[in-house]
Amino acid sequence: MFTVRDSIPSNKFKTQASSPFHPLSFELLQASPVSKSVMQETWSRLAGTNYLPEQATLFSEWPLIASTQLQEKLEQRALALCKAASPYLRAERMTGWVHQHDAEVLTIDYALVADGEAWDLRLVEFQAFTSLLATGYHIHQSHSQLWPALANCAPWQKPVDGRSWQAATQSWLCKGEQTAILEFQPWKRSTLFDLHASSLLWKIPLIESHQLEVDTQGRLLSNDGQQRVQHDSVLNRLILNELKDDGHCLQQLKNAQVQWHSHPAWYYLVHKGLASELKIPFEPQNVRADEWRSLGLAPQDLVAKNIYSCAGKDLYIGPTATELDHLPQAHDWIVQPRFQAYPVMHNALGEPVFAELRLVVQIAKEEEPWIAMQIVRLYYGKQASASFFQGREGEGVTVLHRPPMS
Repeated sequence: MFTVRDSIPSNKFKTQASSPFHPLSFELLQASPVSKSVMQETWSRLAGTNYLPEQATLFSEWPLIASTQLQEKLEQRALALCKAASPYLRAERMTGWVHQHDAEVLTIDYALVADGEAWDLRLVEFQAFTSLLATGYHIHQSHSQLWPALANCAPWQKPVDGRSWQAATQSWLCKGEQTAILEFQPWKRSTLFDLHASSLLWKIPLIESHQLEVDTQGRLLSNDGQQRVQHDSVLNRLILNELKDDGHCLQQLKNAQVQWHSHPAWYYLVHKGLASELKIPFEPQNVRADEWRSLGLAPQDLVAKNIYSCAGKDLYIGPTATELDHLPQAHDWIVQPRFQAYPVMHNALGEPVFAELRLVVQIAKEEEPWIAMQIVRLYYGKQASASFFQGREGEGVTVLHRPPMS
């Protein structure tokens, strides 16, 4: 989720020296600008899908390369979070499922925030759910064509075993011989561009919950009305509370003999509220709403979020004490210190543009976390949700390329 922020007033262009981005970002932007329509057309061609907004509002046309300082900070913070969260990512927390396993992914959102006149990172949230991997991969492909200097500045760490990114993600996401992507009503979703691109990239079918069957031996099958196909592995995008079948599909999934990536149970086990239970290095304390006074901050300096909400819903920015004291089911809300967003760039009119960064991180026992993708959402005003994108200069989704090797 990308959420509401305060901005700091600024009429100055940030110098390259103070920017979180590498000077190559500015050089490419000035020497070889592209339009949003060109960016969208290039992405669509390379991804092989036309399931995109009619207007070119989704993708940013700005190439962004992390400064060495930003890249190092991101890796340091992500590693610290993965270690802090590790005890909460174990299979024994899952109950009622035939197959239980450790969480294998953390998707981590950071805001670029103001620290005086400088910038810093602040954790927004994290979840055990894969997001936008295929989208980021095809953005990198697009950038490599539009700006060839970026071909060797991938927005991911090199896989430790020397494999290609596609081979490494294939084995991570698709654990069996017959994997499928599972989603609720995928053809009606605003994320269809990523779902369809994922299906094509990893050569796996996109199936819906109402197509599922589980036979007496626990084998999971999908039936599209023409044929029944067995699946031994599921790349999950389904959120269980969207199902409206009185628990029938849930019971089938619990009994299915399949391997999972982004298991549906982990969506609920790793939620916003977990930040109030962890001591996370570099981050301020978070608490549940029934303990908000323990932060010692005025209500207007706080943000309250429902721990199960998404897309900026159920959010109070600078609430009153009365609002905090009367939140329904207060323990289902998390309260965090408020912060100011850092204007990472300015458009041609001098308007500030802000950024939130998303890391998709593979986690596994006895292995260092692997950053499989670095996504950026550039936004105006106080709302960093894609639903607020209007096609303004720079606004939209892009990737954060790693800095070039010196």
